[in-house]
Amino acid sequence: MKLKKMIASVLLFGFLLGVYEGNVAVWMDGKKEPVRVFPYSVTLLPQRDQKRLEKGLHFNSIGELKDFIEDYLSGR
Repeated sequence: MKLKKMIASVLLFGFLLGVYEGNVAVWMDGKKEPVRVFPYSVTLLPQRDQKRLEKGLHFNSIGELKDFIEDYLSGR
């Protein structure tokens, strides 16, 4: 039974992109404090994107997170 819990924990590990003190930030799953806070105010984003970030966007790997940020920034 413990092995199943360990496997489930590994599969659930990832990153969350959201808002911290008004700025865009990244958390590792299970952490209360962000691992990175970007000096970019969420108020500079379109309202739709602000709402998405307030809910949080989950990524399964750092690669997925980087790809999303690169794609998002290149679309501007």
